Amino acid sequence: MNRWGRVLLTGSGLLLAAAMAWAATPAPSRAPSPKTLWIQIRFLERTHAVMPRSQVFQPGSRTVDPYTVDLANDLAREAILRAGGIRRVIRYPGGSLVVKENYDPNRKLDGVTAMLKLPGYDPSDRNWLMAAYSPQGRVVAYGQVASCIACHAMVRRADFVFAPPPRILLSVAIWRAFFPKQKISPVYSRLLAQHPQAIVR
Repeated sequence: MNRWGRVLLTGSGLLLAAAMAWAATPAPSRAPSPKTLWIQIRFLERTHAVMPRSQVFQPGSRTVDPYTVDLANDLAREAILRAGGIRRVIRYPGGSLVVKENYDPNRKLDGVTAMLKLPGYDPSDRNWLMAAYSPQGRVVAYGQVASCIACHAMVRRADFVFAPPPRILLSVAIWRAFFPKQKISPVYSRLLAQHPQAIVR
């Protein structure tokens, strides 16, 4: 091959490499509508898709909703089981959906929060769409919710997903920063004293 052939090949190779890199970059996934996501959440509720290593009516951190239930779709469940626990998951696959139901002292549903992994949606925050709903499905927050991201970023090593108490706990100071108008549950306070090694630093 002559010198010009090598130059053309090199130039074409660079263009080809750039084109291949662009093609290999996943296009941002289109976020579902809040209503569509709510339908997915309701399906997990109806099928009792409790997240592995979670329990029904496990302790929550606030007095207004002292009980929680964690749900997960099949993709998230498989990632947790494959890794050997929520704290060991490094990356959830695209399409993973995790949900937290919050219940009041009478175990009546008080609110629902959810995280949906969408490839390319928000790369700087691990591509999680955050959502919060009333018990009836009214949207409280949806999308790149800064307050949700700021809290969940504390468990970046677990791909922004909190394991249920007492596996991961927030210190009282951090908890108060995120819930300044709320009261901490006495059960959660006891867990902090009993499991200091689980407190996020």
